[in-house]
Amino acid sequence: MSDSKKIVSIHLERMSHGPNAVGKEPSGRTIMAYGGAPSEWVDVRIRKEHKRYAEGDVIRVETPSPFRREPPCMHARSGECGGCAWQHISEKGQQEQKQQIVVREVSRVAPEAIVHPIRSDVPAFGYRRRARLGYRNGLLGYRRPRERRIFDVEQCPVLDSRLEAALPRVREAITGRKSGNIDILLDSNGDVLIGKSAQAFAQASVSGERALIELVLMAVPDSSTKIIELFCGSGTFTIPLVNRGHQVIGWEYDKSALRRLNRLKPSIKTVRMDLLKSGKKFDFGQAEVVVLDPPRAGAAPCIPGIVETDAHTIVYVSCAPMTLCRDLAQLKQHGFCVDWVQPLDAFPQTHHIECVAKLSRE
Repeated sequence: MSDSKKIVSIHLERMSHGPNAVGKEPSGRTIMAYGGAPSEWVDVRIRKEHKRYAEGDVIRVETPSPFRREPPCMHARSGECGGCAWQHISEKGQQEQKQQIVVREVSRVAPEAIVHPIRSDVPAFGYRRRARLGYRNGLLGYRRPRERRIFDVEQCPVLDSRLEAALPRVREAITGRKSGNIDILLDSNGDVLIGKSAQAFAQASVSGERALIELVLMAVPDSSTKIIELFCGSGTFTIPLVNRGHQVIGWEYDKSALRRLNRLKPSIKTVRMDLLKSGKKFDFGQAEVVVLDPPRAGAAPCIPGIVETDAHTIVYVSCAPMTLCRDLAQLKQHGFCVDWVQPLDAFPQTHHIECVAKLSRE
């Protein structure tokens, strides 16, 4: 790869599963354009050239997309924040593109699957109940696009208003510190936690969490008794499943998450195990249903163990459509078919997409 100052005029076709819009030069080479939107002509300054594609930045919009808008956040307007890379696209446009991404990827590996229309349970702004900010030499904020440099944040409209109002308190908490990251979390009582106490994992929004729980409960047959849940965390799905009468064994590696789950529901049996340890043969025992919610890396090391459980149903919650589809393809090789996939726009203004997939053993 090499740096370049070349400027190209191209038509952008769609959004990638990332911050960029995608278009092609007349030669057929793909251009990944940061700051672009679907269905518009733009001038792009090439930043990096690769063997088969190039990356660049939109420097002029010749014909704007019908979805283009002025970003509501001052930091997104100025281009200094790398967090909300789709904020220059309307919510309708964002959801259309996310739906297309999921349909495109799922149809490639599981053409039999029904991909339901994307759900938009999460409000466009003010939805985040947790965040991680960086600080350095008195600055507090987020990273600039493609950089480690921090800019000083004045507002963050995707945060719950109570977290945004607490930013001065966060500045006080980093006084005298040189550099690092600091977590903030709005707990279930509405209190703002700062620092170590805010590090417990929680879904980014309450509305997103509720939607995912609803989808998991819908996908798990009522008649099923024994369920194995992988990457169970502190019980986002475990507790609702147990409350509905299922027997659930939760597998997780994070000690603090397991402690919290055992505190909330002492009767639940749990197993502490590093489920991403490659080369390890997992024996999950027998179950009728397997529920899993892995990190972005997916659950490839677990799949040989999952297929040996004799489960008739798999419910896969994913925050990364690409690794989800990779794992769906592997599960299909072991006799499962994909019944449906439900996308959820859980992170408006960003490229991130949550999905729930239901699989059945053929």
